[in-house]
Amino acid sequence: MADYQLLAELLDLPHVQVAGYQILNSERIEVCIESRLDAAVCPTCQRVSAQIHDTAEPQTLRDLAIWGRQCWLRYAPRRFACVTCQRTFTERVAWREPGFAYTLRYAQHVYTRAQHADIAQVALDEGLSQDTVRGIFERWAKKRSPNAATRW
Repeated sequence: MADYQLLAELLDLPHVQVAGYQILNSERIEVCIESRLDAAVCPTCQRVSAQIHDTAEPQTLRDLAIWGRQCWLRYAPRRFACVTCQRTFTERVAWREPGFAYTLRYAQHVYTRAQHADIAQVALDEGLSQDTVRGIFERWAKKRSPNAATRW
């Protein structure tokens, strides 16, 4: 297996190892990552489980740019089997909010940009739809202040 230590350091994601990468074109890089955690906490009974049940289908998540290219993480979350309550569950990682196709730090990046620039310009620069940028902005604004008003 190749050593991707430099790339892992650039990503700086906790408990993640880089399994490979591919520069797709002058604007995009895809980095394959794997979790290094040996166990996960069952969301039902809160017990730690080290029994891996299977691996979910790989997902592609947007992350901060690397080497001047859009960075997409290729990640297959593992499913664990809880020996206490007999349920299976998908591991949770600190750098991603379930249900969204981008990392938390990328969402924060978009939110910060949208605070100081036009939504349409941020969307164009990031290669996102205006609805996506608006959704990120509104979610993060509510996290900062539950009574925050929208910008439009």
